[in-house]
Amino acid sequence: MAQPGEHDSSSAHDSAAAVWIAGAILLIAAFAAYWNSLRVPFFFDDPISILDNPTIRNLAALGEVLTPPNNGSGVTGRPLVNLSLAINYVLGGTNPAGYHVANIFIHVLTTLALFGVVRRTLLLPALRVRFGGAALPIAFLTAALWLLHPLQTESVTCVIQRTELLMGLFYLLMLYCFVCTTEASSPLWPALAVAACFAGMASKEVMVSAPLIVLLYDRAFVAGSFAGAWRRRRALYAGLAASWLLLAYLVASTGGARGEAAGFGIGATWWSYALKQCEAIILYLRLTVWPNPLVVFYGIDVVTNPAEVWLQALLLMALVAATLWAAWRRPILGFIGLWFFAILAPSSIVVPLVTQTVSEHRMYLPLVAPLVLAAGGLYLALCRRTYVVAATRRAGSRLGLARPQSRLPQRTEHLDRHRRQSPAQCPRAR
Repeated sequence: MAQPGEHDSSSAHDSAAAVWIAGAILLIAAFAAYWNSLRVPFFFDDPISILDNPTIRNLAALGEVLTPPNNGSGVTGRPLVNLSLAINYVLGGTNPAGYHVANIFIHVLTTLALFGVVRRTLLLPALRVRFGGAALPIAFLTAALWLLHPLQTESVTCVIQRTELLMGLFYLLMLYCFVCTTEASSPLWPALAVAACFAGMASKEVMVSAPLIVLLYDRAFVAGSFAGAWRRRRALYAGLAASWLLLAYLVASTGGARGEAAGFGIGATWWSYALKQCEAIILYLRLTVWPNPLVVFYGIDVVTNPAEVWLQALLLMALVAATLWAAWRRPILGFIGLWFFAILAPSSIVVPLVTQTVSEHRMYLPLVAPLVLAAGGLYLALCRRTYVVAATRRAGSRLGLARPQSRLPQRTEHLDRHRRQSPAQCPRAR
């Protein structure tokens, strides 16, 4: 195993066969883990978004399909999600199994995109020396942990959480295409990155942070500064920012409140919702480490008294402060923290969601951050342990060679006395 700070150039670029094998293992693991979900009926928000949704009945009427009902369901203001449900309806009517297969398949594609993003990131010049030799195993471990983490259960099993799945897929595809943009001069990759960003905006509003995340990624891993990132790729950033226009249109088309499901002044104040999120975000982090118990619906309660969540608020402020410090002094570590908070912010900090004040599916994409830290930390710990063991063995070998040498003069003196014996005294002379 390569030591921290060392790099084996022969292992920097893994063989295509190893990458394909890793992808196949992830695919098999996903269907093995979620196959029993095929028997799960529609539940929670599924019926209103599927069974009671007339806009998915006729795929040929594309205009109607891309104008989902404004009733506060999971498809409101999310035309691409509604389109995916219409395709499911054409293929299998209202049989839940087909919808669950589609969710698992999207989850697999998102996992493969994550695997590709992490692997290619570790092979960038900023990290290649330290992590390039282990890019494949670290990326595989991160993707596998994320794929199979119990906290993902709601996002995959509840059909209408396809909103989260599709947003996550396009978010990571956008980032993957951006990484490829930095490695190749083809105009195809920037165009694909922008297209993925637009698709994500049409899937869920949480995608709003995507253009900023790309800029932060560029600054941390590629350009080294915001000015350098903008100077090299201003056209790409203009295209990504243009996707905000689509999001603004979709939000405005719902009246800005998604059918009274989210927004300001419709059941909870911003302050009481923010206090509740102090409790929620610490809960999400605990479930990341120990995912038990998992709850589908936490209710609609908010917190009005800061004294009820003072400890969680202090912990959260410490994490935010550490993230901002790292973003300034250690941009790569800072990016991981900003990834977590930027993706959670729209639903867990900024806009009150009065129908669900706490929800595990919001951790679908932010979960990447702690798992990347865990996988990278494990690799560094193993490298350090291997180095210590090897150094100890080398030191022991040197000490082992020194002991026989220290007895060598005594053995030589004994042989000299033996040779000076007379033939009569010598056993061999008899």
